[in-house]
Amino acid sequence: MNNPVRPEPGTLGAPLSEPARYAIVTGVVLLWMAAGWLFGLTPNAYLIAGIPLLAVFQRCVARRPLAEVWFARAGRFALPWWGWLVAAAFMILPVHHLLTWKSPGLDVQLWLVCAALGALPLAWSVAACSRDQWVQLALCVLAAGTVGIATLVVSYLLRPHSSIAPSARLAEGLTSLALYVPVCFMIEEVFFRGGMDSFLVRGGTRGPWLSAFYLSALWGWWHFPTVTLQPGNRLAQVVVLLVALPLVHCGVGALLSHFWRRSGLLLVPVFAHAFIDAVRNALQ
Repeated sequence: MNNPVRPEPGTLGAPLSEPARYAIVTGVVLLWMAAGWLFGLTPNAYLIAGIPLLAVFQRCVARRPLAEVWFARAGRFALPWWGWLVAAAFMILPVHHLLTWKSPGLDVQLWLVCAALGALPLAWSVAACSRDQWVQLALCVLAAGTVGIATLVVSYLLRPHSSIAPSARLAEGLTSLALYVPVCFMIEEVFFRGGMDSFLVRGGTRGPWLSAFYLSALWGWWHFPTVTLQPGNRLAQVVVLLVALPLVHCGVGALLSHFWRRSGLLLVPVFAHAFIDAVRNALQ
């Protein structure tokens, strides 16, 4: 199968070398992390900070159309009538939360706005998804979901947990899925797969899996500014996190990158990522 995540180079001048692309991707992720620490951003504000960073990167560094963060080969935005219904359906929950939650912080409000806006590229992706891409989505959920959910289940069994009714856990999981699928078209997944992964392999790569694992390790370390260290031996905690964060994210992240490259449709890794996070919330 041809790899659709390697579109024809659209940058000005000669394509960048692979080491240069690795260096740029690393620098961009480190810049985002530095902003999180420097400004003391909340987790939601930290996520949202990636939106302008990705927009500037895509236009000024990658020099590619913004739509390519959702589609490896993007066409003109168009939705059939039922596509607008899909978008409206996924907007209901975040808009409802915006109108009914009492005193949410600005970061929470912006996160919900992102979830509502993400319903548009989500609907566009559903409308454009081919039969082969639906197959890739199913395979991605099966592969990445198995790795991610197995890790969650082991963690669930090894720690104390509340006796929440299965029906309540199911409701929490479905609610989370309905929010996470559209929001991932605006934050995190769109940045790492749609932006960074596409740039990293554009022009070819000698080690497809190496690049996927490397980006996934960066994705793991990227979570560091959102981690709260416990009182005690903080140095030991930092050392453990430096090892644990990439290990936890590499198994899932490399598979998300693999299926993004095969399908050329961000909906594929987005749904798998959102599904894993929804299961995580249900198990809490």
